[in-house]
Amino acid sequence: MIMNTAATTDMTTSDMLPRALIVIVALVFTPVLAAVRAAETRATETHVSDHGNSLGEAIKRDAKAVGAAFKEGAHRIGVASKAVAHEIATAAKRGATETRSALRGQKADTPAT
Repeated sequence: MIMNTAATTDMTTSDMLPRALIVIVALVFTPVLAAVRAAETRATETHVSDHGNSLGEAIKRDAKAVGAAFKEGAHRIGVASKAVAHEIATAAKRGATETRSALRGQKADTPAT
């Protein structure tokens, strides 16, 4: 049994046309589909990066507010500590005056506060 191999491997132009058309369509639409897919991916990434940027801005804003509150609190503490130090110094002076007067046997003249 001898087969005619030439008859089975010969392709006519009508047989090649659908295959060539499929290859051409695939080559043409592959970059287009890739571009569309990349644009969809970029849109998602942009949305995520916008969210990240807005979160970063909110954190900066909050940090500035906390920093300002901290500076104000530190200023108030400084003012209060100066006032307390002044009161302690005044009481110490008053106590020293009273002690000196008592040692001398005199009545203490208490300074006006």
